Amino acid sequence: MTRSRTAPAAGLAVALAFATGGGLATQAYVNGRLSASLGSTELASALNNVIGLALLLALGIGTGALARGLAAARRTARPRWWHYLGGPSGALVVYVSAKAAPEIGVAVLTVAIVCGQTGGSLAVDGVGLSPAGRRKLTPARLIGVALAVVAVLISTTGREADLDVALLALAVLAGVVTALQQAANGQLAAITQEPFAAGFINFAIGCAILTSVALVVTGGDPPGGWSAPAPQWIGGALGVAAVVCASWAVSSLGVLRLSLAVIAGQSAGALVIDLIAPAAGERVTAATVLGVALTLVAVVISGRGTRR
Repeated sequence: MTRSRTAPAAGLAVALAFATGGGLATQAYVNGRLSASLGSTELASALNNVIGLALLLALGIGTGALARGLAAARRTARPRWWHYLGGPSGALVVYVSAKAAPEIGVAVLTVAIVCGQTGGSLAVDGVGLSPAGRRKLTPARLIGVALAVVAVLISTTGREADLDVALLALAVLAGVVTALQQAANGQLAAITQEPFAAGFINFAIGCAILTSVALVVTGGDPPGGWSAPAPQWIGGALGVAAVVCASWAVSSLGVLRLSLAVIAGQSAGALVIDLIAPAAGERVTAATVLGVALTLVAVVISGRGTRR
């Protein structure tokens, strides 16, 4: 399979993926704040998707990206059914993260998601679901995955969390579907030749799911009221940037390298956030810094095994 003509160079793609990870770390922080202000994780997640969808719609219409994407899709092959799984996958990740974090802790949740994501990425690349096509399972790629998992384990050393096996399994599943989400969004971006169009489809489906859940749970009335500070509402914009950048970068990197670069960005972003605004009872340790460094090494090593 050939790469999309819109695929970026590998160096730029890695930088975009790293920045995407940093944006996701920031998004998790502000979404957590918004959830606390509104008194509902479901409503906070849904509202962020609504904001993201509105932003994508405005940008897509204003730049003509949606019209170009529809025209390109008509000229090329129609998207397959699984290309639309990015939206439900993203909604599942948001729900599981919100459900599991208070129960098993953010550290263990991160370990479980990374384990699922890296393993899922190997499978997705091995089958050839991403626009980058099938990628061989090489020793370098296996070492990259192992280092990424070890890095997250090291960075969480010294933190305690009660383990719930069922929630832990759900978190691993969320990581696996993240790999599928990246491949599906990348395919839509390749077909439409417009990452904005792929992002719009992803947000539209995820928005419908999360909004339905929020309405059932809260009836649309936040227990904490609507007085959340303005900075807490930027999660939707960060989500848009993450989906668009990842949809573009996956054509050059494949799902595994994309996942590892995003993990590196998330780790670095979380490190900066903890330094600036640490959560109660948490602090940056030498293990945290070592974990970030090892994750960056994992990205470099995985890039040495990208032969098809």
